[in-house]
Amino acid sequence: MGVALSACSAPAQPAPSLEVVLVQQRGDIAVGRVQLRVTNTSDSPATFTAASFSSPVFDGPAQWDAPRPTTLNPGRTVDLPVILPTIRCEAADDAPEATLTVDGEQTTVPLEDTLDVLGHASATACDRDALASVVRVTASAATAGADGSIILSLALDPAQSGDGTAQLVALRGTVLLRFAAGDEAPLNTTVSAGDAPSILDVAVVPQRCDAHAIAEDKVGTLFDLVARVDGREVVVPLERSKDVAAALLVLTAQVCGLTPTG
Repeated sequence: MGVALSACSAPAQPAPSLEVVLVQQRGDIAVGRVQLRVTNTSDSPATFTAASFSSPVFDGPAQWDAPRPTTLNPGRTVDLPVILPTIRCEAADDAPEATLTVDGEQTTVPLEDTLDVLGHASATACDRDALASVVRVTASAATAGADGSIILSLALDPAQSGDGTAQLVALRGTVLLRFAAGDEAPLNTTVSAGDAPSILDVAVVPQRCDAHAIAEDKVGTLFDLVARVDGREVVVPLERSKDVAAALLVLTAQVCGLTPTG
């Protein structure tokens, strides 16, 4: 007597439970990046191949450029770096949702923004736009100064149209570099649209001289510029190239006596 066998399949595994938080570290600011901090709160591994989110402050979706699939075991957390699209000066709505491709399936997860990363990013964009409407300020060079100082040259490139005026108030120090006057260097400079380009030099000195801090530095050359535009205070990261950042680190090592000077 034959016995009929029925085919059976294993039950489908439930989708992993995930928590996603938006964070931005100090080193992310200058390169326009945030981190999607993903925690696997389920009992099974999760493999990510794509992640993105969008917001009214962006001109397009912010996407994780996945170099390879990333597997996250239960209870573990990973940061997925996301380069931000162009940021607009817009009011940020409630925190958006993140879209993740997990184990080959696309899933949508609430994105927590408890630190108001999007609000700060939009506010910084507003400040940058306000200052740029009058003058663009960049760190154009770093050279050896007298008495163990480093001369940081600020290039002032005023807008060639408009009638705005900006007061450059101060430059704020970093964890690695400060000023002869202390943690801030007063600038006391007023610039109007239509002015000729000029250079403003500021003397910088090391805040610390341990070789590890210099060699592993990520934020020590990121100065904040304080200005007033139309009576409103703005604080923006000082623009500087990788070459200027590298020169600052080399000169800091020389001033600290960690490398030959000649």
